[in-house]
Amino acid sequence: MTELDAAALGRSVAGCREQMESDLCELFDELGPVLTHMAATRSESGRDRRERIAAGSLRRTLPSVWEKVPPALRDKLKTRKVDAAKLDYGPDYGAADQPRIRLLSHEEESVHLAMREVLERVTLSCRDETRALDRRINFLVLRRAMQPRDSSFKVAALWSCIEAACAEAVTDTDALILLLQLIGEQMTTELPQLYRVVNEAMIEAGILPRLKRGYRDLIPVDAQEVAEESTRVASILDRLVKARTAQTGAKEVPGATAASGELFKALKTLQAAPRPAAAGGHTNVVRMARDSDAARDMKPLEAVTLDIVAKLFDLIFSDPKVADGIKALVARLQTTVLRAAMLNQRFFADRSHPARRFLDSISVVAVRWGKVVSEGDPFYLKLSELVDKVHSTYDGDMAVFDSANAELDAFLAEREELEEQQNRALADAVRAREEELREKREAQLRAQKLADACIARVQEAGVPIEIEEFLRSYWRDVVQSRISQHGEDGAATAEALQVAIDLQRSVLPRHVLTERQLQAAPLPELVGRINTGFDEIGSAPSERKAFMDKLIDLQLAALRAKKRVAKKAQEAATLPRRSAGPTLQVSYATGSGVRVQDISLPNDGGLGAEDTPDRVDLRRVRQLVRGDWLDFITAGQTRRERLTWINRSRTLFLFTNSASDCAISITPEALAVRLKNGTAHIVTPDRPIFERAIHGAIRAFDERA
Repeated sequence: MTELDAAALGRSVAGCREQMESDLCELFDELGPVLTHMAATRSESGRDRRERIAAGSLRRTLPSVWEKVPPALRDKLKTRKVDAAKLDYGPDYGAADQPRIRLLSHEEESVHLAMREVLERVTLSCRDETRALDRRINFLVLRRAMQPRDSSFKVAALWSCIEAACAEAVTDTDALILLLQLIGEQMTTELPQLYRVVNEAMIEAGILPRLKRGYRDLIPVDAQEVAEESTRVASILDRLVKARTAQTGAKEVPGATAASGELFKALKTLQAAPRPAAAGGHTNVVRMARDSDAARDMKPLEAVTLDIVAKLFDLIFSDPKVADGIKALVARLQTTVLRAAMLNQRFFADRSHPARRFLDSISVVAVRWGKVVSEGDPFYLKLSELVDKVHSTYDGDMAVFDSANAELDAFLAEREELEEQQNRALADAVRAREEELREKREAQLRAQKLADACIARVQEAGVPIEIEEFLRSYWRDVVQSRISQHGEDGAATAEALQVAIDLQRSVLPRHVLTERQLQAAPLPELVGRINTGFDEIGSAPSERKAFMDKLIDLQLAALRAKKRVAKKAQEAATLPRRSAGPTLQVSYATGSGVRVQDISLPNDGGLGAEDTPDRVDLRRVRQLVRGDWLDFITAGQTRRERLTWINRSRTLFLFTNSASDCAISITPEALAVRLKNGTAHIVTPDRPIFERAIHGAIRAFDERA
């Protein structure tokens, strides 16, 4: 590698360092009110009198002294910086930066001891990101782009600056300790996001890009954490079995045995028998088997296992975070899960267990769908195939799960590579049109304002809120597109406005028979015209289906002359009328047949407070990295997209989903506004479905034991 290469990498590192420190300081600019509120809560519910007194003191003083902390933090970060342009690798490197050895005062020692636990917790929360970053730093040190002992990105180094900055503003030892503990709570969620951005920037700079995230990275497994969890869960299981043994009068605690043939015969019969779905949509046949005669004489360990698995499926089937399509997959695995747990209790205690790993894979794949599962999606079809294979062939041999895991890993790797190629082609298309799109946005601003005015002109009173939101979002985009192509007075624009009029009339009740007959006649044609508009703006099939289902319900109610219950109508009237926002939307097709919806804010400076991005939301957008998922909400319909490309200046993000033939390119400002007004949400990674359910089930029985 040449010196020029090392210098370029050094500049990239300096840019990452400056961005991280800037984001950290910006976060501290916003933390004051949050910490004051947390202190107020602690002053009422603290663990002991001393903590409540410290919290009360902090609540009173923090509003006036917090303004000193962010500037002090900036100074601390600035003084610790290393000049990457003046590298010195001599034997005395870092000596000047070492703090002078001195005795700590009693107060300083108290803070130091209290901060050990806080720093450990913050460091642990950043572990997944800092591990990858450490490998990149080693790479940079070897190429002389960073100094060997440069601690710029160390959690401990950042925390020491935070601690020193707070100590300048808060002098009372107990209040300072509490303040740092509260900040630590915030840092466990905020600091990992800053490290994610650093890793992503280094990937963009070509620094170990092979460490990029994949599907499996959503559930990282740490050996030490797995061992600790195994010990904890095994201890709980042992306690539950002893309690069951004492309850049943057994003289000894038996080891794990295979479930009786009678029980599994009953279970298979129950699972195969057709029956009406339960209230949640899925029948827990494990619970039915547990309540059967076959389960009465089970040994304590088997009985506890059966109870836990029954509770596990109760939790999954009632979990609002799990889509119905995923619950349907899980329901087919009830016999398999029970057999795996009966044969080996490691199933509960070890996330690296082959069966657990396969079950957790369902969560890994399910994140791409959200609440709406497309059963025609290749990912769903593959999962369904593997679920059937495991269910039909598992006889206690873990090789079945090993084979399924290997097959799924190969499939995910293949799909990842295919999507990467498609996303590169899309990114090239977006990049090529960036300048063209900038030139079009001024015209689109005029078209959008005209479209808003046209929709407002044809809106009728008393229309259901669902139709009003549809007109102000989806159909506004259709009208805007037609104005751009055919002008405000064009026949296509007039036809779109006529659809809006006809749509509203189709859902307003008619009490005269002849009026209802006239109202029903054009409905099939109206649905076709609406679908044409959906095609023009590239709406996903799931979005249009959801709207069409709602439309049919509203039209049937109107044809039967049924008005909504007064209470419901009153509630609808009080709902805030949320506009589609000021975002411009330019839709165009790429050579691959995928439509791209370009979304940006008008740059004429005439935005109101509601349409101006907040600094907090802009920071959240800056912290997004490739691979993150977002939900985009339009007229109540949710569309999940994955961030797959960011241009070098981070002024344009590209979101795609292989399940949809329409991508989204959006500016950070427009995305921040959508986060602000609730028409976009960042999908927060959650623990896998089975992991949540297993811990919930074991905890529920442990609390009762």
